Amino acid sequence: MQAAPTPIPTQRLDALANEILDIYSLSEPPVPIETIMQHPPRKLLPAAVDITDLSLVFGISEHRYEYRVAVARLLYRELCRYKDEHNESLPYNNDAARYFAAVLLIPAEWALRYIRRPLINLQQISEAFQVPDYMMASRLAQMGKRIRGM
Repeated sequence: MQAAPTPIPTQRLDALANEILDIYSLSEPPVPIETIMQHPPRKLLPAAVDITDLSLVFGISEHRYEYRVAVARLLYRELCRYKDEHNESLPYNNDAARYFAAVLLIPAEWALRYIRRPLINLQQISEAFQVPDYMMASRLAQMGKRIRGM
């Protein structure tokens, strides 16, 4: 019998993403994920993470913003490792990493502001947030929202 999937602590991950956005005083997309990785908040992650090798892996992909999503997931994994060393564990699994990447790159408050714009479609909002359109569609669905192009 297969074990039930571990539920994602969405409130904790939302709070962690919001803390990062607050530390950098970010209020508009796109989130500068590469800068965050190179200069992480010291209280959350004491050292920069080398992301130069990631460009080799994600140099050619289906969507040009897939790299940004991979960097956000890597940030989550590094945060998990650091917190685990300090007895503050976060769930270290792919679902949690994907969820964290989505809430960090597409903060709900920002997305809600964008979808209020007249005639906005999925491709335009994905471009503004610099995320793949499938990720934007998934995040909006998670929030119970729909826009043209979904």
